[in-house]
Amino acid sequence: MVLTLWAVMDIGTNSSRLLVAEYNRESGKLQTFRRELRTTRIGLGMTEGNSYLSPEGINRTLQALTEFSDVLKHYPVEQVVVLATQAVRVACNQEELAEKIKVALGWDLQIISGEEEVRLSYLGAMQGLVVTGIPVVIDIGGGSTEFIRKEEKDHKTYQVHSLPLGALRLWENPLSDEKIRRLLAEGLADFSWPQKVSLVGVGGTVTTVAAVQLGLLHYVAEKVQGLKISITEIRALYQKLKEMPPEARLQLAGITPGREDIIVAGLQILINIMDYGQVQQITVSDQDLLVGTIINQLLI
Repeated sequence: MVLTLWAVMDIGTNSSRLLVAEYNRESGKLQTFRRELRTTRIGLGMTEGNSYLSPEGINRTLQALTEFSDVLKHYPVEQVVVLATQAVRVACNQEELAEKIKVALGWDLQIISGEEEVRLSYLGAMQGLVVTGIPVVIDIGGGSTEFIRKEEKDHKTYQVHSLPLGALRLWENPLSDEKIRRLLAEGLADFSWPQKVSLVGVGGTVTTVAAVQLGLLHYVAEKVQGLKISITEIRALYQKLKEMPPEARLQLAGITPGREDIIVAGLQILINIMDYGQVQQITVSDQDLLVGTIINQLLI
């Protein structure tokens, strides 16, 4: 059997990531060869009144992608996909970034919609994951939070909502719990939560919580995948981290550089989502947009 080695990159609001993997259609399993992450914060400083990607953010991102390009020289990669999400999606100078990537590395940048982002995240999150109840997948990113579920009557149709509420954005512009709940109520007014919901979380906030709960000195995706965490445990971690300065948080196993300052904001969003949906537990999926992109390409 001939298998294809993929390289998928995601330029997110807070970080840029790389996944090098091979997907076996017959077994339905993904074999990961390499993962890389750089805290690039291309969305730093962006607000409702400022949709401009800063030169510093662009340079940090180009540096990360150049490092990823060097990594790929060690693998027989046949397909390369470079995606950009929320911050680049709303940026008025997104073409500047796309052109610089093309000139420097020869890659075409795909700027995907919020709806496409969540659809791909859902595909990745649910691959090989077994839950009871009807899954609702949430992805708390740096600049936005996505919600997705399949329609019960038509499993090819999705309910998709993307809210401009992310960990980096909230860290830069703090909001009270009351205001976050109001944003959720307004933004999810047309989103129907199943009575028997299984909440599945992807993204840096929930995987960091899982890593802390497991006490991982070094991140192990296989241990994080499928871990169930209660709202009580999340609240306890939130209170603990709130009382610590960012540099002290880095002493906790599971918290990596670039996450220590925004993790409290991410947890605030997560807790409010779980309260809003009256959910007592979340299942963590290490598989997200990157995995979903590979699976989606194979389904075309």
